Amino acid sequence: MTASPRTISRNQLSYIRDVIKTKRARDRERVFVLEGTRPILELLHSAPHQLVNVVVAPSFLDRQPPGIRQQLLSSGCAVYTCSEERLAQLSDVESSSGALAVVRQPTWDQSAVLAQPRVLGLYGDMLQDPTNIGAIIRTAAGLNVSGLWLAPNSVDVFNPKVVRATAGTLFQLPIFTHIGPEELLAMDCMILAADAGDGGGSVPIRSIQTIPARTIVAIGSESRGLSEATLKAAKLRFTIPLNQGVESLNAAAAAAIALFHLLGLPITRSVV
Repeated sequence: MTASPRTISRNQLSYIRDVIKTKRARDRERVFVLEGTRPILELLHSAPHQLVNVVVAPSFLDRQPPGIRQQLLSSGCAVYTCSEERLAQLSDVESSSGALAVVRQPTWDQSAVLAQPRVLGLYGDMLQDPTNIGAIIRTAAGLNVSGLWLAPNSVDVFNPKVVRATAGTLFQLPIFTHIGPEELLAMDCMILAADAGDGGGSVPIRSIQTIPARTIVAIGSESRGLSEATLKAAKLRFTIPLNQGVESLNAAAAAAIALFHLLGLPITRSVV
C-alpha cells in the first residue's frame, strides 16, 4: 500500500534550514538541498536512493500525474507536506516551485577516474562565485569532462546557489575537493594553466595541438587568477586571445573555451 505524506515537524524544518544555510551541517550530514520540480523528478527517476526526504506543498502533489505521485510516495524516502507560506520561507529561491529535497552528496572514486585511458580534467583554483562554479560544473558535465578538482579555497559545491546553477548536472560530474596542485602532480597529471596575466611565457591556446593522456586544465578566478603554487606546478601556460579593450573572461567562459578546444586534440607524450 502506498504511504501518505506526513506533516513536517518543527525539528525537521530546523534541520533543513540548517542544511541550506551552513556548510558545517552539509558536511556533517553529507547531504545538500535540491530545489525545483524538474531536478527532483529527474533524480527520482535516475537515482531515487539519493533522496533522503522530500518536502512539498499540498498543491504540488495535486499537480503531478498519478504515476509520479505514486513513485514519489513509494520511493523509500520520507515525504513531508508543508504549507506554501512556510515552504516559501524555507526555500532559497525567490519563487518556490513547491518542492525541495534533502539529497545525499554523491561520492566518486578518484582512482577509477584516473585509470581511464584518457583523462581531461579541470582544476578550479580560488573560485568563490557560486554561479560561476555552478556554470563550470554544468559545462564540464555537458562536455563529458573526466572530473573537476577544486582547491581548498574554492566555494562549497553543495552551496544552494551552486546547486541551482548546475541545473541538475551535479550527479553527472566526478568532483574532488580540497586538492592542491602538488597532489595533481603526484597523481602523474600534467597541468595546463589558463593565464589571465600579460601573457609573458604563455602561448595562445590555438597553438596547442596535442595533449598528454592525463591532462588537467587549471582555471582561476577572474579577479585573482591562479595561485603562485598552481602556476609553478603548470607544465605550460596558455592564453585565450581577446579583442583589445577586453581584459579577461570569467572563469566559466574561459573553462568552456579551453575544454572545447583541448577535447578535440590527439594524445601525445608531451604538450605541443
